[in-house]
Amino acid sequence: MQRVILLGASNVTLGFPMIAEGLRRSLPMPVELFAAHGHGRSFGLRSRVLMRRLPGVRDCRLWDDLDERTSPSTRPLALITDVGNDLLFGVRPEVLLSWVEECIERLRGHDTAITVATLPLESTLRMSAARYQATKALFFPGGGPDWATMQQMTADVDAGLRELAERHECRVVSPRGEWYGFDPIHVRRRHRAAAWSEMLSAWPGIEGVRIERQPVARQLRFWRLSPAERDLWGQTRQATQPVWQDGDGSTIWLY
Repeated sequence: MQRVILLGASNVTLGFPMIAEGLRRSLPMPVELFAAHGHGRSFGLRSRVLMRRLPGVRDCRLWDDLDERTSPSTRPLALITDVGNDLLFGVRPEVLLSWVEECIERLRGHDTAITVATLPLESTLRMSAARYQATKALFFPGGGPDWATMQQMTADVDAGLRELAERHECRVVSPRGEWYGFDPIHVRRRHRAAAWSEMLSAWPGIEGVRIERQPVARQLRFWRLSPAERDLWGQTRQATQPVWQDGDGSTIWLY
């Protein structure tokens, strides 16, 4: 059994069906996939998008379930990506980086091979102030820092992620500028397969994860899976994990 742990936000959500299928096709054994993601997901805050709330990545039940599960025979693999939403929630870079480091340390406690994706600096820093305001209003309505402040905070978080990765002996993968369009934080649909193939192939000992676009019907079955805990319309809803299991023994655990 190959355990894979994904920590992220909206890009993981948008690509999740192809990620799940690609890992199962590319890895030589059944996959035990643990994933904490979601639109607007925070690493340390309980975040809301429309009528849905999710716990912060560092506070979700994923960590308890990992601690309770028997360690697999192969070394677990993890990817930390989509770091940056918290800046738009008003979280300072040093606080956000401390949350990410907490996740890294917990993963290292399970002898996990970790890849850290840096921020898409090339796409974000080429934005104009007007485009930044439009993007913020669309995806993160409300407060948030002005553009000059955000530029500095983004650079600080990117540098901090690289320092964390080096100190904790993690692999680093940097998003390519051509993956993004007018929207500077979400990988364009036509580039998602290539982007995820590159990011998921950075783990040591992995020859290459082959990601392919999936038919809409196959994507929907993964997008409809329920996380362990979420609030909908003010009511907490829970789902038993794993939320999906295949005949080959592969499982999906969502948080």
